[in-house]
Amino acid sequence: MEISRQQFQSKIETIREAIEECDFIAVDTELSGLHRPGGSKRLDTLDNRYTEYKEATERFQIIQFGFCTFTWDERSGRYMAKPFNFYIFPTGTTGRIQPNRVFMTQAQAFDFLAKQSFDFNKWVYQGIPYLTVTEEQEYIAEARKRIRDDLPDIRIDEKEKLFVEDAKKKIAKWVENPKKTDDESGVNISTRNAYQRRLIYQEVRKSFPDLTAEGRTGFIRIVRLTEKQLEKRTNEQMARVQKDCDDAVGFRKVIDMISASRKMVVGHNMLLDICHIIGQFIQPLPDNVNEFKKLAHKVFPYMVDTKYMCAASTELQSRIGAGTALENLRFETNQELFKNPYVDMSIEFPRYLHDKEHEAGYDAYITGLVFLKLHSYLEIQANPPPPKAPEEEIKQEEPEPVKEEVPEEERKRRGNTDGWDVSDEEGEDAAWLESDNEDDQFNQDDEEDVYNYGSTRYPLFDQDRQPASVIANYVNKVVMVRTAFLYFDFIDTETIDHTIDAFYITSSNTQQPSPLPQADILALFAEYGKCIIDTAGDDNDASAFVVFENLKEDPNAVKENVLKGLAAEEIKDVQIETIAKYYENVLLLRNNVGQEINKE
Repeated sequence: MEISRQQFQSKIETIREAIEECDFIAVDTELSGLHRPGGSKRLDTLDNRYTEYKEATERFQIIQFGFCTFTWDERSGRYMAKPFNFYIFPTGTTGRIQPNRVFMTQAQAFDFLAKQSFDFNKWVYQGIPYLTVTEEQEYIAEARKRIRDDLPDIRIDEKEKLFVEDAKKKIAKWVENPKKTDDESGVNISTRNAYQRRLIYQEVRKSFPDLTAEGRTGFIRIVRLTEKQLEKRTNEQMARVQKDCDDAVGFRKVIDMISASRKMVVGHNMLLDICHIIGQFIQPLPDNVNEFKKLAHKVFPYMVDTKYMCAASTELQSRIGAGTALENLRFETNQELFKNPYVDMSIEFPRYLHDKEHEAGYDAYITGLVFLKLHSYLEIQANPPPPKAPEEEIKQEEPEPVKEEVPEEERKRRGNTDGWDVSDEEGEDAAWLESDNEDDQFNQDDEEDVYNYGSTRYPLFDQDRQPASVIANYVNKVVMVRTAFLYFDFIDTETIDHTIDAFYITSSNTQQPSPLPQADILALFAEYGKCIIDTAGDDNDASAFVVFENLKEDPNAVKENVLKGLAAEEIKDVQIETIAKYYENVLLLRNNVGQEINKE
């Protein structure tokens, strides 16, 4: 179901119902640009990768968001999918709230989307706007100030002083004797622009504190209100503010509902998606990666990455192989081994009965479909179903009884209707076909028969609301390629990938680090296999990674031999660590920082 800006408010309850009833939610995004490390970079640090993703959320925007709910239907023995697709455009819904956002686009990203038939006109004209939590709070606070007339004074321009003085005289004349004016109940001050209106509000507040200024179309009306009238007016104004703000929050309502549901959120290679969702709809991402982890876990307490599941599970690797692209996973999980469970599209959501690859709603649907197949397969491997009982022997068919020949006279006596013999009893009780009680006919009180597909449902959570055992090790961990870690962990410390053949080289002079002699270092390491030297992600030439394609020697022995070679060439102030040792120190330092953050 694709929902446009004009339909959004009317479809909110449909969205809410789908989220509240479902077992889990799959998500996907399309972005105005991607932020990837340089093409030659083979190894990146965790901090640098997070910094790049954080910068991406500040530069680029989610321009299409898709999510798909999956709900188990016991009667039909299958999951029902409800996919939603939204274009997101950062404009305003009312004249009162108009966020003026600036964002970047990437030519390659738009070229790719255009080739996938992305509708850019629909994005601009029908894209749903939004307010972040901070923007919503700021707008309400500013509106309260306006209602209380608590805005700071502004300078009166020379050319507007006469306008202000004339307005004050007119108000003073009315205050002195309302009966001598054209309108006893109040006085109207015509204004040409917002600046003049602001000046009138300001002067009434300063010079006539017992009066109230009310904005009208083209003029300000000055009246004297009782306390009850003032209270009623204030309440009405705040109600309008809340309605305007509720409309302007826009698409963020969907993110708020997904977060509040505490349902499992499934994505594919989803770290960048999560960064953008939080950075765009919740708040700017924090500078520190540990703070980001806490924030992300608070917003989405249970996250599962299908790409990480396939990369980390030996059972899945043996069946699927190394190809973990979403299209490949869809193909592989369409095989007989992954037939459970059966997933069908809800009848009100026919949009993706045909493929629409790289549309966010469709990719979310495929991601959730793949997740169900993977989860079911892992459950079957961990807890194989009992073998089926041997089929009973087929009983020998009994011969049909020989029909008794009915004499012609008897047939005439019984009568015949279109060749069907009617017994005496049937003839006497034929009124059963003419029952006046519709509920008695054909058991119409019974539920309509529904075909059961016979799928097996494997719960995602146990009785203690903890992730099911077969997927527990994959929850809140996502793929993070080209790093020395097996995954990005939203809860705990990342695990170092000890299979990576790499070294960290830096200047041992911490006070005045000097540039590394990269050519000499690379020549010494190259004796042990094909390798490259790469920046360490900290934007200086005093540290680097040396990454091997296939190191066959012991890393510690290689390290000692290279240090000896550097010493022989009288190259000093160079420190070398295996990548595992280097990251052990990095994680130790980060954990100490994280503990300090938690204390605060």
